[in-house]
Amino acid sequence: MESNRKIVHVIVFMSLLFFSIIGYLTYIQIFRADKMAQNPYNKRRFAIEDKTIRGTIYDRNGVVLAETQVGEDGTMKRLYTHNRLYSHIIGYSSKQYGKAGIESYYNDQLLALTADNPLAKLRQSITGERIKGHNLLLTIDHELQKKAESLLDGKTGSIVAMNPKTGEVLAMVSKPDYNPNSLTDDWSKLVEDERSPLLNRSLSGLYPPGSIYKSIIAAGVLQNGNIDTNYDCTGSITIDGYVLTDANKNGHGYLDLKQSIIVSCNTNFARMGVELGSKAVTDISKAFLIGGKLKSDMPIAQSRYPYSQGMNPTDIAAVSIGQGKLLVTPMHMAAVASTFANKGVMMSPYIVEEVRSADGRVVSSAKSEGTQVIAETVADEVTDMMVAAVNQGTGSNASIWGVDVAGKTGTAQNETGANHSWFIGFAPANDPQIAVAVILESEGRSGGAAAAPIARDVIRQGLKGGQ
Repeated sequence: MESNRKIVHVIVFMSLLFFSIIGYLTYIQIFRADKMAQNPYNKRRFAIEDKTIRGTIYDRNGVVLAETQVGEDGTMKRLYTHNRLYSHIIGYSSKQYGKAGIESYYNDQLLALTADNPLAKLRQSITGERIKGHNLLLTIDHELQKKAESLLDGKTGSIVAMNPKTGEVLAMVSKPDYNPNSLTDDWSKLVEDERSPLLNRSLSGLYPPGSIYKSIIAAGVLQNGNIDTNYDCTGSITIDGYVLTDANKNGHGYLDLKQSIIVSCNTNFARMGVELGSKAVTDISKAFLIGGKLKSDMPIAQSRYPYSQGMNPTDIAAVSIGQGKLLVTPMHMAAVASTFANKGVMMSPYIVEEVRSADGRVVSSAKSEGTQVIAETVADEVTDMMVAAVNQGTGSNASIWGVDVAGKTGTAQNETGANHSWFIGFAPANDPQIAVAVILESEGRSGGAAAAPIARDVIRQGLKGGQ
């Protein structure tokens, strides 16, 4: 009897083990199979790549940015025709180090691993000839990209330029960078470099926004309608026992909301934020997707807004001037600038305009998507304030003769001790064609002094190019 009981226990145990294995394999097949199959380190994909001529990548005007060369012996080499210029946009495709950038997140299209390509796969299986991958047409403007890269040379930071009406990314530069053509030779040096040259700061860099965040708070104040914006700035204010000061220690005197944007008055924005309260400040932040996911065909890091449980007055004051625990990406702030430019509609940023087959057939096209996040009247009022900030205030170094530029400067404190320099803006203010976000990491100077002149030159080039 005892032995029968033991046998039953063993059978039950083995059955549970068997069903556990079946359950685990079912889970992998249903929930994890696609992700595992698409992992750039999955060696089963290498066999597919060896049979495919990876697609060519072009800028918006047909300039070749990356292509696959096939030698006389049949060996294939991926060539990045502009070396480091597109390292953080296109990335790299390497059997040894995996994939990054567009080479990673558009990998299936570049290999034509899409449902639209069955005949090519059938022909390859019969004849053994290589499949030709799909080509990508980007939204990037090559001339604007070159200009932005030259302006950031020798610095650490990011420049993002986009069409505020469509969400098309026109330029995206991150420094320091690397040369994907010499990735194998440079890898050890790149991964050991404390400046993180492999990091795409435009999409993955998280920074305190500083005073550029005042544009969002100004929108919140306008939408609330019950905050007295008139204020006598003496240079400091005490909030819940904490003394907050302005860059101008002597104060700015009597100000309204517009004048507070023009001079970037910390104390009035802190006061107005506290009067708005935790919920209103959080609501306007979340309207701009701060702390949420920004929809895109690129993997944009989620901005940080760790105040879901509410804020005390000092937290509110800090957020109202873009400090505290608040962190944002340059791409997100370019989208914020675009929202004011686009009558309160936030467009989803995208970088691939079309996917085309090797014979020129359009496989897929991007669609502009936008969401009304603030009222058009509010966007227009903030735009008017941002134009004044460039014409009369801290953003004067972004001014362009004959063009109304709207902008906001930011100087963000951080743990390095050297301030980040920010500028966001767009132009022309009455019919915006280009929006920009510039950050100079640990630059140690104000956004008006360091970032605004760079933004001006990017905007000037963008308007010259007719974007």
